[in-house]
Amino acid sequence: MYTQEQKDQFNKLLDYRDEVSNAMFHIERILKTYFPQEFDLAYQHWIPQILTALDNDVKWLPRGQFSFQDTIDHIQDSIDSGSGGVSKFIK
Repeated sequence: MYTQEQKDQFNKLLDYRDEVSNAMFHIERILKTYFPQEFDLAYQHWIPQILTALDNDVKWLPRGQFSFQDTIDHIQDSIDSGSGGVSKFIK
């Protein structure tokens, strides 16, 4: 069983994910507008990996294909089931 503190911390994880996503939106916009050459290079290397790691899109995650969303789903499943969760999210 999860404590209320663990559930509260889980909600913080969701909030932090949203903050990272929002920050990436602003980073992309600044790079596109003011530094287009750097944006092109960043988009080829690290921007898609960060964005896709936050959600369930793993096409840019060749190192194991386990996303932050998988982590969230596993914790949520554990909270909902009242146990340690299921192993289907562990790859």
